[in-house]
Amino acid sequence: MPVNQKTEDPASSDDVENGPETSRVDEVYHQILLRIVRGEIRGGEKLKSTELAQSLGLSRTPVVQALQRLASDGIVTLEVNKRAVVRPGAENWLVEIHQMRELLEPHAADLAAERITDEELANLKALAEDARPGIKKDWTEAAQRFDYALHLAIAGACGNLALCEAIKKCWSFKRISYEAGGDSPEAVARGFNEHMAILEALLKRDRRTASVAMLFHLRAAAAYRPAATIV
Repeated sequence: MPVNQKTEDPASSDDVENGPETSRVDEVYHQILLRIVRGEIRGGEKLKSTELAQSLGLSRTPVVQALQRLASDGIVTLEVNKRAVVRPGAENWLVEIHQMRELLEPHAADLAAERITDEELANLKALAEDARPGIKKDWTEAAQRFDYALHLAIAGACGNLALCEAIKKCWSFKRISYEAGGDSPEAVARGFNEHMAILEALLKRDRRTASVAMLFHLRAAAAYRPAATIV
């Protein structure tokens, strides 16, 4: 099937490379990884760029570049003949990314509670108001935007550059998680309430509560995930 047209992704707003070819490679990367985490492509399976290009309705160039990125991230390996092979266990990629987030983001929330600016908090409050469950027809999309903005604002405000970049890297996979998971409106509403608890702690500059609320949210998301290999 042809690649879907790339939609605006708040998590990639700071990307330096955002030309059409880069966007196409990003989309192919996401499509291949989505097939892997869904179990449609299994560990040990060889990926032929010509076949992938044909199924995606693209030339081989962005497919080859996407496979190189997947290899760089450790999701596939490249053999001597440059053919990509899916690494065993790669179907758990999103689960393991989420486990990393449980280690990183509570600490970031602790640090950000004292550093995040009033302007950033005001922006998050506005996004939250727009995302209240059931108020507007497109509230689930607004809730996703609030989700992105809250977590990335915390990363940006934590004051630790390495921690910030590690969290942003984890969040570069979130769009895949949304596509793969298919969260119900009830799950989105539950996540919204958890995000609000984090935001309220930030507004109070309460480091401890912000950290605990973040950890609770991340663990709850894992507990309610719709499939064993997707978070």
